[in-house]
Amino acid sequence: MVQVIEKSLEVHKPLKIVKTTDLREIKQALESILYIPNDILKSSVVNELLSYLEKKFIDEDYKLQVFIAYKAEKIVGFVICQIDPYYSSYSRKCGTFGWLHANNLEICTELIKRCEVFIKEFKVRKIRGNINFPKNLGGIGIQSMGFNEPMLYGVAFSDPNSKIMEYLNSIGYQRESEYSCMYVAQKMWGKGKKIDKNIEFRYMTLSKLYDYVYEIRNLAANSFHEILPDASGRNRINEFIEAFQKIPKSFYTLNSHINFKEHSDILQFRETWETHDLEKIEPFAPMAFDKLSGELVGILLGLPDLFEAWAGNPITRCNVDTAMVKKGYFGKGIFSALNNIGQLTCNLYGVDYFEGTGIWSNNSRAVDTIFPHCEPIRKHIVLQKRV
Repeated sequence: MVQVIEKSLEVHKPLKIVKTTDLREIKQALESILYIPNDILKSSVVNELLSYLEKKFIDEDYKLQVFIAYKAEKIVGFVICQIDPYYSSYSRKCGTFGWLHANNLEICTELIKRCEVFIKEFKVRKIRGNINFPKNLGGIGIQSMGFNEPMLYGVAFSDPNSKIMEYLNSIGYQRESEYSCMYVAQKMWGKGKKIDKNIEFRYMTLSKLYDYVYEIRNLAANSFHEILPDASGRNRINEFIEAFQKIPKSFYTLNSHINFKEHSDILQFRETWETHDLEKIEPFAPMAFDKLSGELVGILLGLPDLFEAWAGNPITRCNVDTAMVKKGYFGKGIFSALNNIGQLTCNLYGVDYFEGTGIWSNNSRAVDTIFPHCEPIRKHIVLQKRV
């Protein structure tokens, strides 16, 4: 009887929402409440997120708040709310919430109320979530399919038993965007086998990629993908470069006796490999150039599965996050060719799994181009509300 009374008293204790920049308190909350499908990765994910928050807290101009929910001194909820200067939704300024964890409607409601009040202070009237910054670590959306798939760096992961989506719906949030993750089942895409003679492929060293940041941003503004509702904006290319910096150096060691003729019968691919020092390039970023103008006309940007490395394993998986082809170059097989050379080049380093991620259901060109070659294995939903 005593135990029943104590439990009843605990239930009726008031919910307390705390705003904090104390990294020790945040760490305690994350270790207590954060759902990670792979227990081995929890400490690495928590440490990466803490490192990100520490940098943002130091920047006095960056608009970010962390809220932790307590009940009877127990941590029962968590959320991060922010207004990132490079984040937009349909080209408009937008607030976001992410890393949301709450085990009942009351907790979710109170946490989200704090987020809404925060963004309105800066005259922002739209908020979306989950957007789990840094997006390379936490991904976008609340997972709705594919819970049995292993974690992949840059892809959101959710507790299959969570009712967060239901709670958000009940307080006025609407499902606004759906994203699919596709296993690239077809290794060689037919349209990428016959390549326009004026197109050449290149790989860059990490330092050289920095020199192309401006060109890549211009390509993003003038490419085959529509403006995505959850695009990261001009800072996204830097996030890829940061991911490449975290790849273990041992990854780049190759067999010195590779026979490129056995690897591919496509002359342009072999010429690319033969003219590059393959132990110094970034294999997750194949680029296409117009030989006549020297202009960058296409690029694939993949993320190495750093989760594998953090678990002490070789990197064998790639998150094909972003694909861009310049307008006016559609129909030349450039996207398919980038996929083909991208897979073949990554194979040299032991990468044999490729997943196209974050494919917006409203982007008809991307859907028509990618879906025939792939199998859907995960889905994520982003919810939105005007406040």
